[in-house]
Amino acid sequence: MTTPEAPNDVARQLPPMQIEQDPGLAAPLDPAQQSLAEALRVSFGILKVAMLALLVAYAFSGTFSVGSNEVALRLRFGEYVGSPGERVLERGTYLAAPFPIEQVVKVDTRPMTLALEKEFWYETRGGEQGRTREQIRNSRSRPLNPVYDGSLLTGDMNIAHARWTITYRVNDPVAYVTNVGDKALAENLVRCAVQQGVVQAVAQLPADDLLKGIVNRDTATGVAQRRLDEMSTGLTIDQLTLDKVSAPVSVMGSFDAVTTAETDRAQRIVAAQQDRARILGEAAGEGSEKLLALIDSYERANETATTAEQHAAEKAIDESLASLDVGQVPIGGEVARIINTAKTYRTQVVERIKADSETFDRLLPQYEKNPRIILSRLWEDAKEKILTGDVETFYTVPGQLQLQLNRDPVIQKERQQEQIRSLKEEQSKFRR
Repeated sequence: MTTPEAPNDVARQLPPMQIEQDPGLAAPLDPAQQSLAEALRVSFGILKVAMLALLVAYAFSGTFSVGSNEVALRLRFGEYVGSPGERVLERGTYLAAPFPIEQVVKVDTRPMTLALEKEFWYETRGGEQGRTREQIRNSRSRPLNPVYDGSLLTGDMNIAHARWTITYRVNDPVAYVTNVGDKALAENLVRCAVQQGVVQAVAQLPADDLLKGIVNRDTATGVAQRRLDEMSTGLTIDQLTLDKVSAPVSVMGSFDAVTTAETDRAQRIVAAQQDRARILGEAAGEGSEKLLALIDSYERANETATTAEQHAAEKAIDESLASLDVGQVPIGGEVARIINTAKTYRTQVVERIKADSETFDRLLPQYEKNPRIILSRLWEDAKEKILTGDVETFYTVPGQLQLQLNRDPVIQKERQQEQIRSLKEEQSKFRR
């Protein structure tokens, strides 16, 4: 008689796959295994979310913005993206593939300034800050040393020193990124190119022009720009400024003396022009310049022109003075005052002569009838005019000659008071 086998014995006889596939034979999980399974499931979920977030972040990592003072270029595996006219990206927000598929290069387009401080300037021991030109000359007793001292050779074989300032910017971003790509390298290229341009420009000038600040900047910038264009740097020079210029220290004293003399000359010329304008204004007012031109033409006519031209020039001056107007510009000043005074005096003389003529015409018939009466009356009128006014009379005894040395003090005092009163009246009329 056979006895049934134990369940464990049956399980040992079945294949393993059959045990896993038969749910009834699977042993129940304990709490520890359940916790581990749950933890693994949560971990895998978090890992999926993290991987998805990383994937999204990677997909959008190529987003970039371009500011107002810059441009950007996109490179895909080292090649520029877009056609030649569309490669430069200006202000805005753009999307690019993530690195290393695409790379974004930004270029600053703002103007940059570069100073040539030492290239063409002498070395000063102790610096120049706060030092006078005399102190600088004393510190520069040695001759120029090409290793330490910079200089420029002018067209007339003289030496000068100068300091310059250059303003440049990136004009072609593609050429700049392709051939330069570094700000320090760009600065060095501009420095070398401008040095060459300055040397060529100064070599065409005399030293006097350079020391006065007269320099052909177009020549210097043109040479420098051609060198930069030949290297395809994408850089352009906007401005070249001469900041300071100096003669060699050994002749600085003489140059300062010449500069001082020229400054004094210019000041004297300005003062003379101001005096000329003031004198002409006082002489003839607004019409002084045109009246002076008429006088000059009259003098030239007297020297070289014919008699008819001389008379024409003289007539033009007479007409202008008679009307006190030259070219519709009034003549004033001392000329107008003298002419008006002369016209007033002429009128007075004419009126006086007219009055004398009328008196003569009136007395002539009476004189022809009775000459003694007319002569006596005219004689009395003459004595009245002579003895009226500020007259001091001396009386002598007939037949005797007397000499009075002391004048009458009362009459003298009255005369002085009368003179003072008359002077005050004339001053008051003049002020009015």
